[in-house]
Amino acid sequence: MGEVAQHPNIELITYAEVEDVKGYVGNFEVTIKKKARYVDWDKCTGCGHCMNICPSRAPNEFNLGLDKRPAIYIQFPQAVPKKAVIDADNCLYFKTLRKTGKTACQICQKGIPNKNIEGCPAGAINYEDKDEFIKVKVGSVILSTGFKPMEKYHFKEYSPNCPDVVTAMEFERILSPTGPTEGQLKRLSDGQKPKKMAFIACVGSRDERYHSYCSKVCCMYIMKHARILKEKYPDIDLYLFFIDVRTAGKDFEEFYVYTKKLGAKVIRGGRVSAVDVKPDGKLRVRAYDNDLCSPVEVDVDMVVLATAIEPGPDTEKLGRIFSASCGREGFIREVHTKLYPVETSAKGVFIAGCVQGPKDIPESIAQSRAASSAAAALVLPGKIRFEAIAAEVIRDKCSSCGVCVQLCPYNAIVLEEYNGVYKAKVEPALCAGCGTCASACPSKAIVFHGFTTEQIIEQIRAITVD
Repeated sequence: MGEVAQHPNIELITYAEVEDVKGYVGNFEVTIKKKARYVDWDKCTGCGHCMNICPSRAPNEFNLGLDKRPAIYIQFPQAVPKKAVIDADNCLYFKTLRKTGKTACQICQKGIPNKNIEGCPAGAINYEDKDEFIKVKVGSVILSTGFKPMEKYHFKEYSPNCPDVVTAMEFERILSPTGPTEGQLKRLSDGQKPKKMAFIACVGSRDERYHSYCSKVCCMYIMKHARILKEKYPDIDLYLFFIDVRTAGKDFEEFYVYTKKLGAKVIRGGRVSAVDVKPDGKLRVRAYDNDLCSPVEVDVDMVVLATAIEPGPDTEKLGRIFSASCGREGFIREVHTKLYPVETSAKGVFIAGCVQGPKDIPESIAQSRAASSAAAALVLPGKIRFEAIAAEVIRDKCSSCGVCVQLCPYNAIVLEEYNGVYKAKVEPALCAGCGTCASACPSKAIVFHGFTTEQIIEQIRAITVD
């Protein structure tokens, strides 16, 4: 991340989102909204002093709400750039200003003089900051927005309201030195170290009620967690519940075998039927063991759910903005799974990573290299060749009804002024030659070169007449 930020040919625009896109391959105009930070990043040194003195607290998104962060914060310790932002929804200054019209707090800016607590030493606080909109012109685009883990609250049978039932992502943060427990293995209910733990795979994946697809990484990250725990806490009892184990990657099978040798107990069977909270606070996991051919019940102190990988919250919106189609599961769809795995239905728009579907780190890296190569190869020559398949509007016939504009799936048709009236015009770079506009045009004003009615009739006559 540091290399990316310092590279002379890379402009990093963070704390921002894409608002709109116009144009076409080789000539995109992207409107980007840079959100108000209320901190001058040119002055901010990332020292963290403002975070230490801020009195307001809010759920920490990076730790999935397992702990609190100040209203002025740096997203995580390794953030690039390492700059603070103010959460206006939880900042006392902005909350008071909205309610009463008066200002309050301002501790991060002015400090607390009577307690000898200084404000920001760099003078970087700027409460007057506003959202900024910028426009950039680019030749090609790569969408790589990642994923979000499925929430545990969908699964009522697994007692999701119990604090000792956590998702695998939450457990990842618990094991992290920068997490809510500073890397110490603790139950969230009482802070005690669990002696027995259960991991449940395929929670929301391979399930017709939620997602029919396999999330691909769950088996291996359960193994990873189990290996870390057994190496650090050899006395802990681990029960790993799978429908079946899928370890198809390079060296994955060896990792699986080694984890079992460490003492992790693998239970293969159908989907875990329930997790019940007992009166003594323990959790009872009820499942079926295919090897024993019988139901099993295990009492544990903590349960980790390997929930499904889902598309990011704005994936569908981003697909609409860039005219890239989404599949039925919400991921952006590639043109062809095998032949064109990083191309989308929109020319010049490519995909990489979990925006296309669940995948692990090596697969994401391989796809990102492919996408970057395809995007660069498209624009580096300086010119782009198009096949002569675009539709053409005979403007003298066009009635300006706009039917073709509304129906075009590629947004390739616009109404443009012509001799004082608006007529349809096709942008060849966007047109895919699907024929939707020509078939719907009530004036028969849209034709395809080489595919006009008269030409087709003549071709048929040439074939059928001696």
